[in-house]
Amino acid sequence: MSRVWTIAREDARRAARSRLVWGAVILLGMMFLLSIPGSARPEIHPIGEYLLMLPMELMTFALVVVAAVGYNSVVGDRATGTLQFALGLGGTRRGFVLGKLLARAAVVVGALTVVLAVASALVARGYGRPHLASFWVMAGWMLLYGAVWTAVAVGYSAAFASEYRTLGALAGTYALFSLDVGIWNVVVRPVFSLVFTGSLDAPSYETLASAPTWLRVTERLNPLISFWEAMRWSVESVGPGTPTGGLLPNLLGAAAFVLFGAVPLAVGARRFERADLDDDGSGLGVGSRLWRLLSGVGPATRSRDGPGPRTTLARVRTVARADARHTLQNWVAMGGIAAVVLFTGPRLWQGLDPNSVSTVAGELADVPRTFFLPVTALGIAVGYRTVAGDREDGTARLVLGLSATRRDLVLGKLLSRTTLAVCTLLPLVCFAEALVATRFGEFYPGVFLAWAGWTLLYAVAWTSVVVGVSAAVSSRYRALAAAFGTFLAFTPAYGLWGVLVRPTAALVFTGEFRTPDTAITTSLGPLWFRYLDRLSPFVAFETVLDGLFALTAYETHAEVTAPVFLYSVAVSASFAALAVYLGFRRFARSDLG
Repeated sequence: MSRVWTIAREDARRAARSRLVWGAVILLGMMFLLSIPGSARPEIHPIGEYLLMLPMELMTFALVVVAAVGYNSVVGDRATGTLQFALGLGGTRRGFVLGKLLARAAVVVGALTVVLAVASALVARGYGRPHLASFWVMAGWMLLYGAVWTAVAVGYSAAFASEYRTLGALAGTYALFSLDVGIWNVVVRPVFSLVFTGSLDAPSYETLASAPTWLRVTERLNPLISFWEAMRWSVESVGPGTPTGGLLPNLLGAAAFVLFGAVPLAVGARRFERADLDDDGSGLGVGSRLWRLLSGVGPATRSRDGPGPRTTLARVRTVARADARHTLQNWVAMGGIAAVVLFTGPRLWQGLDPNSVSTVAGELADVPRTFFLPVTALGIAVGYRTVAGDREDGTARLVLGLSATRRDLVLGKLLSRTTLAVCTLLPLVCFAEALVATRFGEFYPGVFLAWAGWTLLYAVAWTSVVVGVSAAVSSRYRALAAAFGTFLAFTPAYGLWGVLVRPTAALVFTGEFRTPDTAITTSLGPLWFRYLDRLSPFVAFETVLDGLFALTAYETHAEVTAPVFLYSVAVSASFAALAVYLGFRRFARSDLG
């Protein structure tokens, strides 16, 4: 056992020094904590309701930290060779996995404890008193949530020989069980409903305790639903609120959630004990086969003895073609594409409901907003390694040593990655339009052109920004951090723009550190705010979408004036172009040695 603690202490020190871990923790703090001051208001949400709103956001954000901390816990040591060294000092494989679990769980729980402590102070400030008992009951469940998901991540890391497979397994598990994504709602629940009722339409319920018996039992098979119901019952038991359900079902639900972490850990440890540590997990060749299928190129490669392309356009196309093949062989990019499909498809299926209380215009207006976060993640996944990854691997010098210039390299990469993003989204866009036509009985071609065009243009613009960031820095981790930092700096819903920039601008013009109540509307807000706020490219893109809907007579917001619309178009285009230009300028002056 002493050997396990030694492994745990050493691994905790190493994890605490990881820039990726610190970046994930800072990202969690910014995205979660910065939203609390504006929402922790008793006139908007009673404290009992708010204490159940906080974990809904934290459950998603915490997985970013879990993934960063746990995905390479075991498999990373296999890749670097330190695993063989550690086992050579007398440790067992099972003890190694257990030590990793203790270390990584301590890091995750420690980070969540700090974040929750700050959140407790912010909630106390917003509501006038701390509500310590009910808050820390909720917080205790969230610490358990982080520890269980860490066990899942460590188990996957022990089971697989590739870091990317570990990330893919984590993303797939979350996509299956998360109610935000919709796979459980769209696929699993209707199957159970068909078995027990003969209909694919499962009954809805406000609380699980009020659902039919068969639904109460089958829903508990989802560990995240079991966790949520048990946490909700605990918080409401402490008060304020009235607990729903009994003690025994929620104890069984909590046990099911703990089992959700224990099973992958046990299976992963068993697979790890039998694994060949010399297997690096390579050789799947999915990207190579996909590239050959798309391009019609066989296993034999063409001769490259002839002269290279002579014109700039030909060189750019050559770089783009080679980069597309390289991207299709990259597990991060392919995993990002798969995640977009898994996250977006079920949400479209679930969201487009003709029986909804919302109007047809409201339903159609929500379609592009369903794409927003998945497209943002897709742009980062396919773009952050574009140039910085080649600089780290040394392939940039190889390409430049042929006939391509640095400008050719950046333009070719830009063409390749934006084309890949568009090709990924086109089937989803067509799928969404097919759902609209079948469920609402009409194609709405004008609206389709508006939201589909906006979605694809946003994908091109955001991917271009990420490519520009990748060209500007020398490390793929810096590129990843800069891309997330750009998103957090300018997005009003999740980042600094809504929490800091808007109130600061209001302080200058009105003397109050508070965003005007009418400022969010497009045409009713103060004149200074209409233009200043749209310096954020994300706000500008939102305004462009509203303007396009207004042109189709299906607007759902205040009227967009022509000057504001054109100004927003200019800001959106300029932001993407400026990011690419500045990235190229830094890359052109950088030392690749």
